[in-house]
Amino acid sequence: MHPGSWRVVVPVKGGGDAKTRLALPPGPRLALAGAMALDCLEAALRCRAVAQVVCVSDDERVRAAAEAVGARAVPAGGPGLARAVDAGLAALGPGPSAVLVADLPALRPEDLAAALEQAAATAGPVLVADADGDGSVLVADRDGAPPHRFGPGSAAAHRAAGARALSAALPSLRRDVDTLQALQRAAALGVGPRTAAALGGTGVVAPRSPGSPGSPVPHAPARTPAARTPSSPSTPGGPR
Repeated sequence: MHPGSWRVVVPVKGGGDAKTRLALPPGPRLALAGAMALDCLEAALRCRAVAQVVCVSDDERVRAAAEAVGARAVPAGGPGLARAVDAGLAALGPGPSAVLVADLPALRPEDLAAALEQAAATAGPVLVADADGDGSVLVADRDGAPPHRFGPGSAAAHRAAGARALSAALPSLRRDVDTLQALQRAAALGVGPRTAAALGGTGVVAPRSPGSPGSPVPHAPARTPAARTPSSPSTPGGPR
């Protein structure tokens, strides 16, 4: 298969219920959820193995923000993560397909590329578990739509559905964010520009000058249409 032929579905919840496990006031929480989702989308778009990124959400403002960074956006057609993933995969048609969670603010295109290139060399579906080993951050299949079982204990559920777990380190891909502790660990890896800006309003991670000891190292600057950090109650935020 061509190395840049992967299509990636990214479901994004949006709305006031985004990232409710983050113990933050609603304003900073929703701004951060939106920033993380957009940084994740843009990192996927910059990945050399990816031909297309599809953001799935029933929130119109989420879809508009996704399109502004270059993703294709489609509605989920109703509540539920499984429904959103199905809608995204249906929009792709046949071919190598992957599902990526949206709460990966430290995602580096090279980690995603390494995972997808390994998936391209593997028959059947593959899985990338999160850093804790219980959840899933990516499922992919070079031959079409992968099985998806996102939710509590999803790594075991994906393995039971036939997905083979990849063992490569992939630190920025495995670091999803559901809690403040996970957020701090993502910041230590270095997060995207929108997330770095949103962190300044949380008080969780003290803003530092880029390049200072222990400071997050932001990604390359965002493209001009997406440079704003979302801050409305309907900013993106994807479930695990």
